[in-house]
Amino acid sequence: MKQIKIGNLTFSKKAIQSIITGLFCTGILIGALIAHRIKTESSFDFGLFIIFIVPIWFVLKSKLKTEIIKDK
Repeated sequence: MKQIKIGNLTFSKKAIQSIITGLFCTGILIGALIAHRIKTESSFDFGLFIIFIVPIWFVLKSKLKTEIIKDK
C-alpha cells in the first residue's frame, strides 16, 4: 500500500495510518464514555466528548496537512 488516490487528493501511507489512528482513538473514547454512562446511569456527556476529541484531531490535522497532496 503506497498511496491511494481519491478524486484529486492523493493520500500517502502515513496519512492513511493517521486517519485510522484518529478513528480508533475516537472509537475508544466513545466506548469509554458509553461505559461510564451505563455505570453511573447518567446521560451521554457530549461536551466531555468534544473536550477530549478536539485535541486528538488537532494533532493529527497538522500531520495530515503534509501527507495529503492535492493534484492539479
